[in-house]
Amino acid sequence: MTGHPRDEVDGKLSRMAPPTPPPIPEPRKGTGTAPVSTAPTSTSPESLVREDPGRKGPARKGTAGSRRASRLVDIANAVGVHVSTVSRVLNDDPGLSIRPETLERILNAARTQGYRPNALARALKQDRTGALAFVVPLLRNPIWVRLQRGALQQASERGYVVMMLEQPIEDPKPPDAYRYLVEESRADGLLLATALRMAGQAPLREVPHVYVNRRGPDRGNDVVMDEAAAVRLFLDLVASLGHRSVLLIDGPKDVDTVHRRVTAARRHGAALGLAVTIRHAPATEEGGWETTKRLLSAGPLATACGVGSINQLFGVLAALREADVPVPGEVSVVSFDEDECLAFLDTPVTSVCMPLAELGSAAVDALIARIEGTPASDVLVREPMFLVSRDSVAAPPKQVMNARTERTR
Repeated sequence: MTGHPRDEVDGKLSRMAPPTPPPIPEPRKGTGTAPVSTAPTSTSPESLVREDPGRKGPARKGTAGSRRASRLVDIANAVGVHVSTVSRVLNDDPGLSIRPETLERILNAARTQGYRPNALARALKQDRTGALAFVVPLLRNPIWVRLQRGALQQASERGYVVMMLEQPIEDPKPPDAYRYLVEESRADGLLLATALRMAGQAPLREVPHVYVNRRGPDRGNDVVMDEAAAVRLFLDLVASLGHRSVLLIDGPKDVDTVHRRVTAARRHGAALGLAVTIRHAPATEEGGWETTKRLLSAGPLATACGVGSINQLFGVLAALREADVPVPGEVSVVSFDEDECLAFLDTPVTSVCMPLAELGSAAVDALIARIEGTPASDVLVREPMFLVSRDSVAAPPKQVMNARTERTR
């Protein structure tokens, strides 16, 4: 796969030393600190005169304080060649036949003048904008920063910029609502991280796109993490310590990542002989708090609890603390969101660290492949994924183990 066309120009110029900036003139004594005019050159006398409030007497002529951006014609005039020759050199035209010394003079002139390609002209010529639109849910979850950072870094390395759009979770829009960004030449493709599994969504045709951290209606455009593997890490851990009852508090049912975690918990839990209870709640502190309070009022909790989001986790821990339920003395807790702050809680919380930065990077690569015409295929990001062991997981309480032993006799 080849890189973005702009890489050729930027790569050519990056091999040259940066131009030496012009010296900044020292201000004249007694003239104050008034800024130098940066207005464009004009034949109007007013454009050549600027009043200096710290200087007495008649105003004097000002000078331009900044240089006009270098153009291809400027380089051509400096070297004495046609502007089309300069354009072909800076675009690394493989069909161009030119003397080595002329080539070097053109590159030196481009370096000296600080030439940079005109993004708008290049976009019109190549029918590309060099931009990607990234639609993300409007969430307070800090974990999303890693995904976005991975996408932004990879896009930059591939020669693209990223335009971020936040979608309110209370008013989700179908993917088709964003096709105008490509059709109006504002972006070359769409990264869609809207989380909801909307029934009856129409496939997004004729627009380069990928779904990030969710599955879309048109197969072959999904870039997701292995949520089932994350659930297996959690269940295998608590089962190995002797837990037989497990609670999973996760987000709304119509969130795709939640759907995949819940499905995996039921299947793998059954295979391990675990009693698995599922509770859905808003992905907020209040959601975790209220769900845990209701469960506590109905009787003892399961001895191991997995929590879908870091926001819910804080609510769960607050409810357990208020009810004097020690962690991990009576309930072991594992978060499916990893963040360094979990190490600084009263009881540091064990978590599953997901490959979020790698997910963002893979999504950008997949979208650029579609922009360049590569056939679509789904991407499953499996690694790196691992448990971050802290102090919130232990064997179940002895009284629970003793009660289960009596029941099996």
